[in-house]
Amino acid sequence: MTNQNNKYSGNFYEEIGNFLGENYLNFGFTKGTLQEVDFLIEHMDLQADASIIDIGCGPGRHSLELSRRGFMTTGVDISSSFIELAQRRAAEENLNATFIVADARRLPLTQSYDGAICLCEGAFGLAGDDEGHKQILREVHRVLKRDSLFVLTAINALSAVRIDDNMNAYTNTTSAIETITNSEGASKEVGIYTTAFTFRELKLLFEQSGFRVLNGYGCSAGNFSDKQLSVSDIEIMIVAQRI
Repeated sequence: MTNQNNKYSGNFYEEIGNFLGENYLNFGFTKGTLQEVDFLIEHMDLQADASIIDIGCGPGRHSLELSRRGFMTTGVDISSSFIELAQRRAAEENLNATFIVADARRLPLTQSYDGAICLCEGAFGLAGDDEGHKQILREVHRVLKRDSLFVLTAINALSAVRIDDNMNAYTNTTSAIETITNSEGASKEVGIYTTAFTFRELKLLFEQSGFRVLNGYGCSAGNFSDKQLSVSDIEIMIVAQRI
């Protein structure tokens, strides 16, 4: 029998985030926040005091920086430790930023936002089966105002398959057992599962969820730009409009 289903839980990162805590911010891919936020502000055409929801916000690095620049932000993440870190930093700096522990597939929100971001596999790509990823897109659509923009990054399957021979050919999901270390120096082994996508697949998923895809770019952490997507780009950036 062929293995055609994603076999990982869509909330597996809760345990990882809670264990890592602040040590998450020592990963190299977290160091490009300023450049990434510069790009977002320029390309999302955000007005002063715009409200932005950050899906899978981690310790809140994008939400906090956007708030420093005058925007009203709400960050959601499945890890309570990440949310506590973000809340503490927001309070220390007296920022207009709210952080909520939540599963991106089921957002406990009723208000509507002027923009949305989901970056660096904060939720999308970690959501278990196909339905989990569709649920994230549907939930973002639900809480976005009409015509608002949504910027998402996802692992580029065409690049990932060239460097990881552990990818499931049916699901484009890679799995690995890795050792992670927290701020106290304690270590543990965890399973990490990441689903990759092609641009064509993402476009179809977005359109099925009520979005119009405006652009697709090639990017990597700390190097957001409007460059044309190539098979070697680590991530795909989708810029979509809620319709």
